[in-house]
Amino acid sequence: METNVFSFPKNVNLIEFLLKVGSQKDSIIIDFFSGSGTTANVTMELNNKDNGNRKFIMVQISEATDEKSEAFKAEYETIAEIGKERIRRAGDKIKSIYATQSKMSSKEIDIGFKVFKLDSSNLNKWNPDYNDIEQTILDSSDNIVVGRTELDLTYEIMLKYGIDLTLAIDEFSIGEWKIYSIGFGAFLICLDDNITKEIAISLIEKIKELSPETVRIVFKDNGFRSDKTNIKESLKTIGIDEFITI
Repeated sequence: METNVFSFPKNVNLIEFLLKVGSQKDSIIIDFFSGSGTTANVTMELNNKDNGNRKFIMVQISEATDEKSEAFKAEYETIAEIGKERIRRAGDKIKSIYATQSKMSSKEIDIGFKVFKLDSSNLNKWNPDYNDIEQTILDSSDNIVVGRTELDLTYEIMLKYGIDLTLAIDEFSIGEWKIYSIGFGAFLICLDDNITKEIAISLIEKIKELSPETVRIVFKDNGFRSDKTNIKESLKTIGIDEFITI
C-alpha cells in the first residue's frame, strides 16, 4: 500500500505469531476490527507457508476516511476500501512470490475473497397503500427490490439456508431460463419469469447429469406462467421434495 495510507496498522509479525499458536490449518479466522486487512494478509501468507486451508472473515464498518488524510488523497473514501485493496495487492504479491519459489501453478494458490455488505432484504415486503391498492399490486409484480440483482438475492437465499457463502456459484441455461447452481447441483435457484412445465424435463436431465446426493430447488413464486403444481410433481418423480418458492 502507499506510505501512510493507514494509521497504526496491526503488526504483521504479531498477527502471524498469534495465528500460529492459536489456529489450526483449517481454522476460520475472524477479525471484527479488520482495519487495513492485516489479518487477511497474514492468513493467506501463512496458508502458503504451511500448506494450510485457513479461511478469514474480516468485519469493518464503512467508516469514512479523514478528508485531510493520505488515504482520502489516494481516493480511499472509507477504511473498508483500504482493506479490500490491501487484500487484493497482498494476494497478487503472494501469488507471485510463492508460485516462483514452489513452482506451483498460480491457480493452486488460493487468494480469493468475497465482499458482502450488510443491508436490508432483497425481497419486497408487502406494504400496501390502502388509498391505491391497484398501484400497490402493480408495484409488487416483481418481488425483488429495485436496484438489487439476482445474484444479490441468490446470496441471501444461501445465507438463510445456512449454505457456505464461499462456495462457487455456477450458472447454466435451460432454454430461456437461467439457473444458479451451488454445490454441483445440490442447490438450484431460478429467479426468471415465464416459467412453464418445459423447464421440469430439462431440469430432470441436468440433475441426473450432475448427480448430487440431495437437491433443493428455489423458484420465484410470481415467475410461474402456469403449471406450478405440475412442475413440482414432475420433479418429485426423481426424489426432489424440497421445492421452494419465494
